[in-house]
Amino acid sequence: MIIRKGFFIVAVALAAVSCTTTTKTARTESVPYAMYNATVADLDVAPQRITYTLVPSADICRSGLGNCKEAAIKEALEKNGNADLLVEPQFVISMKRGLFRKKVKSVTVSGRPAKYKNFRSLSDDVWTNKVFRDKNKQK
Repeated sequence: MIIRKGFFIVAVALAAVSCTTTTKTARTESVPYAMYNATVADLDVAPQRITYTLVPSADICRSGLGNCKEAAIKEALEKNGNADLLVEPQFVISMKRGLFRKKVKSVTVSGRPAKYKNFRSLSDDVWTNKVFRDKNKQK
């Protein structure tokens, strides 16, 4: 009986000692050099404004009001010609007041859809362009 109790105590002691926690850390190294590639493009902005209303899901609302706005812009662009960005976005946000917090009911966004076109590398012809130089002098 003493042997069984001794064996039990030794088994419990070994189990307690064998539990270890491993902590690993990582560090990053800064890269001393930066590579720059300047690309310019023209922006084709539509003359008419679009309006889109999004009723956000709970997943979108959990990430905050900024995420609701971004989701509304994304869906507005997809539904109206799949443009690249929305110029001059304006928002109308409808919120419902709850017991402990506010909930976003809908986000209405309006703006002008725009698409990038004519991508090219930034070269001397851009810097020597009279229109570009004149705009810089006005500032």
